[in-house]
Amino acid sequence: MKKHTFKMLTAAFLAGTMLLASTGCSNKPVSSAPSSAAASGGESAAAPASSGGKVTIRIGGGPSSSANYTTFAGIGNLIMKDNPNYLVNTEISTGSQENIRMIQNGTAQFGVAMTDVEEAAAKGNREFEGSPVDICHVMGGYTTMLHMFVPKDSDINSIADLKGKKLAVSKGAMAQYYMPILLEAYGLTTDDVQITETALQDICDAVNDGNADFGVHITPYTSSPIADLAATKGIKLISLDQEHIDKIVAENPFFFETTIPGGTYTGIDNDTVVIGTRNNLVCARSVDEDVVYNVVKTIIEHQDELPDIHPQAKMFNKENAVDGALIDIHPGAAKYYKEIGIMN
Repeated sequence: MKKHTFKMLTAAFLAGTMLLASTGCSNKPVSSAPSSAAASGGESAAAPASSGGKVTIRIGGGPSSSANYTTFAGIGNLIMKDNPNYLVNTEISTGSQENIRMIQNGTAQFGVAMTDVEEAAAKGNREFEGSPVDICHVMGGYTTMLHMFVPKDSDINSIADLKGKKLAVSKGAMAQYYMPILLEAYGLTTDDVQITETALQDICDAVNDGNADFGVHITPYTSSPIADLAATKGIKLISLDQEHIDKIVAENPFFFETTIPGGTYTGIDNDTVVIGTRNNLVCARSVDEDVVYNVVKTIIEHQDELPDIHPQAKMFNKENAVDGALIDIHPGAAKYYKEIGIMN
């Protein structure tokens, strides 16, 4: 009796397993090859979560009020409109590094990353030393620039004035790499200042409350938390002088000179001259070609709608798509770019 019962239970289990397996086959994979996350039992870009047979795409964005998050939350809606079988989620993150880490561990398939972070990840250097990430360039977009701000009555007018000051610096590449570059250009080191690494809203709160003398975040304009701080407390944006811009760009070619136009933030009527780098959309190399093709196709074909999502979103366009790409362009993106004549 016991043996008969065991056989019946075993048969039922096997039948259920086969049924689940056959049901799972109805989901079209985002990726064409398995990743290491799948091999270790974690969720992978190669095996998207099932949602009623839809293809689930996750995009690493940025802080909830950032241009990156806002832009790709809106673009995600356009992608789903054009591709009803896609379910696109834009994930809140601290920015480029975390977005690429999410691709690396399989919790996202796409992510927004600055040019230097994208290159470092693909080559396995800098913060990705010894652990390269198999990613591809998908599309170049808007410039992300330094926003260096202090209370409007502060005596800080230059990086040179920061010695002995309390700095609130955004986590990731800004704190680890860009801030030391800025300080070194002006003859200072991280030992000359007090740095707290934190998220953008916390930076603004620290400057507002007097717990930081100087805040810095790298972001496209207009940044909502910084705009709110400018409107309520009043701030000054710190410019870089031409001599130091030239020096920094010569030593770090992923940077270039750029401007935050006067009038972007309340009380700041003059242009603020700083440095910036391009923000790009990247993805795991394993993502299915058709998925990447459809993503870039939607972005290019909805250019008229992008400014309504965010003023900077329109910079994800044909002109910037492959400009300055330092890593391989994904085959799915390349296929579309060849069709519209921007790649050979």
